[in-house]
Amino acid sequence: MKLYVKQFVRKIDLSIWNRRQQFELFSGYDNPYWSVTVNVDCTKMYQRSKQSGFPFYLGYHYASLHAANTVDTFRQRIENGKPVEYDTVHLSTTIARQDGTFGFSFTEFSDDFEKFVADGISESERVKNSTELFSGHSEADVIYYTVLRGVTFMSDYQPYQAGSSVPILVFGETFIENGIYKIPHSIHVNHALVDGQHVSQYIQSFQQFLND
Repeated sequence: MKLYVKQFVRKIDLSIWNRRQQFELFSGYDNPYWSVTVNVDCTKMYQRSKQSGFPFYLGYHYASLHAANTVDTFRQRIENGKPVEYDTVHLSTTIARQDGTFGFSFTEFSDDFEKFVADGISESERVKNSTELFSGHSEADVIYYTVLRGVTFMSDYQPYQAGSSVPILVFGETFIENGIYKIPHSIHVNHALVDGQHVSQYIQSFQQFLND
């Protein structure tokens, strides 16, 4: 695995934070996690992947990760019980192996689409030829991704480790509706950090990056 330099992280000052009350409320919940599932128009990205030959999943992962980095709460985490915010978050997605197992990958975020795709392909091959479950990247400056291939779902539930604050983003199988390619997408977040308006901002930004 290549050398990775951790990005800047700042502590959020609770004394002046406008979400302090929400953070303290939901931090006390046994289950502070919530999710929503939407169908996203991926027509342009799907067509571009077929024309250019890059893996479709890396195309929408790039658009999603780009969108997530534009929403500050998607870059926030709870560490040692306190809220912090990373400058940049990266991709950690599951990679399926031929023996029926999977491994977690790590791909550093890049504004450069071609670089991100190339790095993602390289990391995918590394995981496929490995027997390790974990990528070796232990920082919380990631978003967890997974793809449920062959299934078009209307809702989804993911296991959460107690105290985790890393968003989990899940994608299903692409389907066609009225000539439009769509992909089911579920977003799982910790309510101590992420509210409905933030998820809405992410979805709108994700759609824009897919279109552009």
